[in-house]
Amino acid sequence: MTKSTKIGWILITAALVMAVWVFTSHSSEADQTTDAGFVLNDSGTELKSYQGSGGSIQVPDGVTTIDSGVFANNSSITNVSLPNSVTTLGSRVFSGATNLRSVTLGRVTSIPASTFQNCMSLTSVSIPSTVTGIGSEAFYGCAALGSITIPGGVSSINSNAFGECNNLTSISASNSFYSSYDGCLYNASGSRLILVPPGKSSVSFSANTRTIGAGSFSYNRNINSVSIPNSADSIESGAFTNSSVTSITIPRGVVSIGSQGSWKPDEMYGYQRSAAQTYANSNGITFIALDPGSGSSSTSDSGGSSSSGITNNDDPDLPDDDDDNGITNNDDPDDPSDANGGGSRGKVSASGNAIRRGGAGASGGGSSSGGRGTSYNGKDVTPKTADFSIDVRYVMCAVILLIGIFIMIWGNKRKYTIVRKQTKEA
Repeated sequence: MTKSTKIGWILITAALVMAVWVFTSHSSEADQTTDAGFVLNDSGTELKSYQGSGGSIQVPDGVTTIDSGVFANNSSITNVSLPNSVTTLGSRVFSGATNLRSVTLGRVTSIPASTFQNCMSLTSVSIPSTVTGIGSEAFYGCAALGSITIPGGVSSINSNAFGECNNLTSISASNSFYSSYDGCLYNASGSRLILVPPGKSSVSFSANTRTIGAGSFSYNRNINSVSIPNSADSIESGAFTNSSVTSITIPRGVVSIGSQGSWKPDEMYGYQRSAAQTYANSNGITFIALDPGSGSSSTSDSGGSSSSGITNNDDPDLPDDDDDNGITNNDDPDDPSDANGGGSRGKVSASGNAIRRGGAGASGGGSSSGGRGTSYNGKDVTPKTADFSIDVRYVMCAVILLIGIFIMIWGNKRKYTIVRKQTKEA
């Protein structure tokens, strides 16, 4: 037996012995169940399942990780408090816990995908300052949630994190990534509208608004009339996709309007030879001109036109404005200080109900289509979870085994080469 063969067999044997030891050590670990029904691993640091009677519960101190789906579809828990030792949540931890009303999250570093999905009774969540990311559908379908505060450390929020939160009327944020105005979510500078909460029925735009972001109105089914502020210059693709907006006023300053999918309002107010008119004509939308003294024209699916009877310079942002019914005056629709023309600009009013659908994501410097893993800051924000881990000792066993096999093959090949050479020489 050559030296290399011996070394190879020694390494292979060592790898197999080590693998048996690792396996036996795993088998010897026994889960423990507390009197309150928490099933923990042997060291007490991982919450694996819950078998308690529900109600208000306190996760034991010392737990650092909560596995995926531990409280999923549990209708008996009502209030949950996590200790500060908990830093990692798996996905779907509370998903479908229909009677869960409040949660304190300890010091977790992220809220992963579907953590609170369809927790329909959830009214209060205390998000700790340690959280940096909020994942896909993290709060999707939390119909009782009225408000949410984004802590200072959050740098990414998935595009559909708050989808179908039909009573959510206020998102509060103020950090280097996000800000809020009148309950809506913006980028840090307030120049880009990111999300209008699904429960809002009226809203004032930030004075800095330049961009109506992708998906910003997608989950709100309460708003049917929107007047884009004069400060805006672009409407991103998908900003109104799946929304209930049927009437929209677009100022002359908006020079870019992206594709809006299946969205088609009944009427679009704007200025002749503007991006609004181009978009309306291209999509078969009735267009009503706001140009002073020009009257009003409309373009419909059939290509016909009609007069709306506007014979003045009133701001017809709201079609039911009394001044728009044949009364002649000189109101300036572009002047925010004008009592008749500018008073309603930047306002949104609506009525309606929400339905489930997909959303769109957006980034501070552009936009991205909705779906899992998209982010309002343009990066994958689905936080890492505790779903899967590999014991490093198994990896070591595999490496040693492969080295042993390689040495044996290399040694035998080398021996064969030498023997063949000697045979030829003989």
